[in-house]
Formats: sequence, structure tokens, C-alpha cells
Amino acid sequence: MTASNAEQTDTARAALLLSNRLTRLDVAPLKAREFWSLVDRTDGLGIDLGKLLSEPSLCDSVATDDVPADRLRSLLDAMRAFAFEVERLDEAGVHLLAALDTRFPPMLRDRMGHGCPPHLFAAGAVDGLGLPALSIVGHADGGDWAHDVARRAVAAAVVAGWSIATPDSSDASDLAATTIDEALACDAALVALAAAGINQVAREPALRRLVQSNAMCLASPFAPDASASGATVRARNSMLHALGSLTLVVSCADGTGPTWAAAREAVEREPGSVVTVVDAQAPAGNMALADLGAQRLDTIDDLHGLLV
Repeated sequence: MTASNAEQTDTARAALLLSNRLTRLDVAPLKAREFWSLVDRTDGLGIDLGKLLSEPSLCDSVATDDVPADRLRSLLDAMRAFAFEVERLDEAGVHLLAALDTRFPPMLRDRMGHGCPPHLFAAGAVDGLGLPALSIVGHADGGDWAHDVARRAVAAAVVAGWSIATPDSSDASDLAATTIDEALACDAALVALAAAGINQVAREPALRRLVQSNAMCLASPFAPDASASGATVRARNSMLHALGSLTLVVSCADGTGPTWAAAREAVEREPGSVVTVVDAQAPAGNMALADLGAQRLDTIDDLHGLLV
């Protein structure tokens, strides 16, 4: 079982307040880069972020022109209203994990740097966020070949003791749905990362039942009621590459689309973290991705060797 939101440390609580999008305030919450720049400054001064709660005068020491002390104090002063909203989430089974919380996926912090979201909303089997994961992503039009590759990848990961990370899905015919179904059939630890707010996504009855039964973890960095958009899809895809110890790009278009964009970014950052299949049935985008530096699999059967 994971700890409840009420058991957050002062450090994690301060991080959540500074990036708070649960309550309406007169000042804007810190964006990811503002938040991590503040963490760098507090670390450099030997100040624990949680100390800003008990010693507001320290805000003067870490403030900048872009993030003035008054803005920091206003965000930290919202404790009562924020705690009420967090309690409501907790009662609904939603955990709010600060990026400085020990339960937050460390690979997201390490790989995304100052682009890492300051917090995640998560529900269901939240412990799955801390396990080594194979992220499985792919273009929506991959066809029967892509669905077969996804199923076999899940099986290989389960044999090797890895968890599975994939986009959430409300479309029974898409690649994410196939990945989720196969992971459930194999009793794999499963994380579905959403491109919308967790409340929005959980309105899908089948997905909600899986979360409530702890069959999967549903996670999102976006405000609970936020709708999906092109920007959130791009952010979610980048996070999937960062979350997985290894990411299998089942299929992607050559030079276009959100799957290609996130995969190219991940290959440029860390080539060995991305793998793709380049057999005769693979789309042209897979070979193009391999030419950029992604690891090549002549067949999906070769994946097992990378996981053990």
C-alpha cells in the first residue's frame, strides 16, 4: 500500500503548494522550469524546500525577478484550501505525488530535468510507478502486425519481470488498448499515462474498474479535470519515454506525428533507451528511427535479450 496524501513530508508538501493547480489563487503556480530552478537555488544554499513553510522569510533568499518572494509566500499560504482539495482527492483514491516525494518515479526526474512535472496525480496500483518498466508506444494506424508486436512485447517483459507503461485508451481498437489487455491477461504490473486530467480519464467505466481493483495505475501530470489537447499528448508521450527503462516504439510514421516526435527526442537524448522493430512488415518510420540511433530489432523475438 502506498502512503496517503496526508503523510507527505514538509518538503513534498511545499513542492505541491508551489505548483498548486487545485485551488484558485491570485498568483500563478510555478511552471516546471521555474520550480526546478527554485529547487536548484535552495539546494545551492543548503535550504530544504520544506523550510519555506515554517520560515517564510527564507523566500527572500531564494527569490528572483521572475519568481519574487511575494509570489512564493502567496503560494505557500494556500495550505488550508489546498489541504481540503487534497483530502477530496484522497477520498476518491487519487494520490498527489510531488516530484520530491520518494514515491515519484526517479527516471522522470533524471531524464526530464527541468522539464519534469513538479507532481503527478495517480490512482490504483501506485507502487507500479517505482518498478522497472518497458514503455510500449506506437502510431494509431499500425495495423494487425503492430498489435501482434505489442502483445509479444508484453509477454517478453512479463517473463523478464518488467512492468508495462503505455498511454491510456478509451478506444478498444487502438494499440494502447491491445497493450493494456495483454498486460492484464499476463498479470503484469501496469501503468497507463493519461493525456488528460485523471478525473476526465476515469469517467471511462472500464478504466475506472481497473483502477479501483488495483489492476493498474492510472497517472497524469495535468489538473484533474483538464481536457486532452495536442500539447498534453506531446507532453504525455515524452513522459512515457522518460518513465520506461526502455521504450519500444512499435510503429511510427517517418518524420511526422506525435509518436515520431517523442521518439526522436528520446533517441537524441539517450539512443540506447529506445528500441524499434525493423522487419519486412515494419513501417518506414521504424527504419528512419533506427537510422537516427534507436536500437534495431530484426524481429520482436529479439526483445527478450534486451530485458534480461
